[in-house]
Amino acid sequence: MAISARIPGTLDTNKFIPEMFAKDTLMAVKSKLVVVPVVNHSYEAALIKGDTLYITQSAHSDATEVTIGTEGVMSDPTTTALTLSVNQYWEKNIPIDYMSRRQSQVDLEAIAREEASYSLYKKIDSTLCVLVSALNGGSVLGTDGSAVTDDVLIACVEKLDEADAPDENRVWVFDPSVKADLLKIDKFVRSDYFASDVIPTGGFRKDVYGAPLLTTNNLTAVTSGTGSYAVYMHKDALAVVISENVGITLVDQPLKHQAVINATALWGVGELRDTFGVPIYTRLV
Repeated sequence: MAISARIPGTLDTNKFIPEMFAKDTLMAVKSKLVVVPVVNHSYEAALIKGDTLYITQSAHSDATEVTIGTEGVMSDPTTTALTLSVNQYWEKNIPIDYMSRRQSQVDLEAIAREEASYSLYKKIDSTLCVLVSALNGGSVLGTDGSAVTDDVLIACVEKLDEADAPDENRVWVFDPSVKADLLKIDKFVRSDYFASDVIPTGGFRKDVYGAPLLTTNNLTAVTSGTGSYAVYMHKDALAVVISENVGITLVDQPLKHQAVINATALWGVGELRDTFGVPIYTRLV
C-alpha cells in the first residue's frame, strides 16, 4: 500500500527516509540435477590424456550339451566395444565491474561463482538426459501427454528384469507431472498397504518397486509433443566421463575495469547398455 503523504512532504525527496536493500540475495530457482550422480562414473580414472575412451565389453554365448566321444564345440569369447568421446567443452563467463564490486552490499563474486557452476552442472546433466529417449532401442513406454500409470511402471520393471539388469542401482527419474500422477495411486501413498513403511505426509514410500524415485525439471522435452522423456534405468545404462570438472578462475581485466568469473568443464557421455534403461513419456514438460 502506497503512503499517501508525509509531513514535511520533502522527507522522501531529500533522503531523510532511507531506502534500504537486503544483504541477502534471492537466488534464481534452479532445477534439481539428479542424473549425473546415478549413472556410471567408473571409467573416469582411465582417461588421463586424450579425447576418446574405448570401453571393452564382454558378452555371453550359450553353453552346448556334451556328446560322449565327440570333441566339444569351440566358441570364441564374444566381445563388443563402446567408444566414448570426450567432446563436450563448455564455459560460463560472468563479468563484474570493479566499481560495483566495491560498492555492492552483497558478495557479487560468490553469487557469480555459484551461478557459473550451476550453469555447467545443468549442461552436463542435460547431455545425459538427451540420451534417455534412445534407450530400449528407442521404444518409449506410456503415452505422450498422458498420466503415467501403474501398468507402465510394472512394464518398465519387467523390461529390466528380462535384460538381466541387477536389482541394485536401479532408479526412476521423473518430472513433477509424474510425481503428481503417482500421488493418485494408493499403493504408493497409503500406509496400510505395507505396515513396515512409514510414509511422510505428501510423500512416497522409500522406493517404487525397489528403486528410488528422483524428480527433476531438467528432462528432455518430446519434439512436437507435450511431455518429456523420463526413465527407469540401471546405473550401467549410461556413462559420463568428466575429464575436467567445473573449474572456476577469476580473470582480472584492469583496462576494462572489471573481473570475469570464468567457469569451464570438459566431459563426454555415452550409452553403455541399451537394455538397461526404459524411456517413459510424461504428461507435461
